[in-house]
Amino acid sequence: MSLFNHVRTRQITTKSLKEPLVTEIKTRRIPNLLKQREISLGRTDKVFASRWLDDKKVVCGTKSNELLVLDMFSDWILSIPVLEGSPGGEVPEFNCGIHSIEISPTKTLLATSGQNPNHLAVYRLPTFDPVCVGEGHTDWVFSVEWIDDFHLATGSRDGSIALWCIQDPASQSGDRSQLKLIIKHPASKLQSTLPHLFGKDKIRDIVYDRNSQTLISLSSRGYVHLWDMNNCQVRSTYSLKYPMETVCLALERDNNLFAVGSQSHVSFYDPRSGTAVGYIGSRDPGAGVRSLSFRDLLLTVGTGCGSLFFFDMRAYKFLRNAESTMICFKSGKGWLREEFQDPLDDYVLEHALVCRSNAVYTHCYDPTGTKLFAAGGPLSLVYYGNYAALWE
Repeated sequence: MSLFNHVRTRQITTKSLKEPLVTEIKTRRIPNLLKQREISLGRTDKVFASRWLDDKKVVCGTKSNELLVLDMFSDWILSIPVLEGSPGGEVPEFNCGIHSIEISPTKTLLATSGQNPNHLAVYRLPTFDPVCVGEGHTDWVFSVEWIDDFHLATGSRDGSIALWCIQDPASQSGDRSQLKLIIKHPASKLQSTLPHLFGKDKIRDIVYDRNSQTLISLSSRGYVHLWDMNNCQVRSTYSLKYPMETVCLALERDNNLFAVGSQSHVSFYDPRSGTAVGYIGSRDPGAGVRSLSFRDLLLTVGTGCGSLFFFDMRAYKFLRNAESTMICFKSGKGWLREEFQDPLDDYVLEHALVCRSNAVYTHCYDPTGTKLFAAGGPLSLVYYGNYAALWE
């Protein structure tokens, strides 16, 4: 019950809640009312990242390195050109696609990765005019996060976090002919503090807590770093209790809490101290927690088996319907490209259904909190396909 006590303590010591009680009640009731409408994405591969641009449009990034804008009402899809880096630059043999999309606090800039997955790419909103390309990493960019409207961070498979200072030349001079800058070196780089004997410490996700001015980074080896952004120094480093397949973070700013998804659990920590305050088991054990988000005190969990669960932080339990059955959304059929499969491969046959299930790699609520976009694709690396749906 430590998680329940933590949330209650935070609320009791807060002078006023940011959202009225009626909003929190509405948030908990919304999942009971949502129905799935699948969206066709054609022959693209796996949606890894998504964000609402406004109350009608969602931007999403795919493993096949496409940046797409989807209109939730007219079903049209606009493909945004991915940004190229310096001419003649070295491109990795394998492209991981777009793993992260973030919009600046004033909603004027959008950050993601470029044509080269090692690069940062920044666009101007709402036009998607190119602003800059950052070339500081030596391996794939897995996560981007805005510190403020002019600074952002990128976490990479090369084990570093690069800090960038973004200056939009067109917004300063008014000259729209200046469409893109190449930033050769980031403003600073934060390196892992783990001993070398632990091996390469790939950064899988980062989030920024503005209340404590702390950047939180998650490594593929199950370690969390808390970086003090006042001096760009690590404040603390600790290993997670459940370190397998740690790929996603989510931050609940009003109650000093962040969540980590792993193969079997969601773990909750206090970003000020790194203290563990609770754990909940995944309802799809073994498939892994692939996406997390907070909406008020409701945590939404997307899994590798294509499930969406809803955990009420205040009541410390998963949401249930009127029949006392746990609410669980299941991803739809989506689209799957048929692949050759050896009929003698018993392992493939045994695990085909799990491998072909559409993992929920990303999900996000619209500004009103009444619509949920969820997307992903086959869990297995060997399968090529996609899934996207609007729950409303």
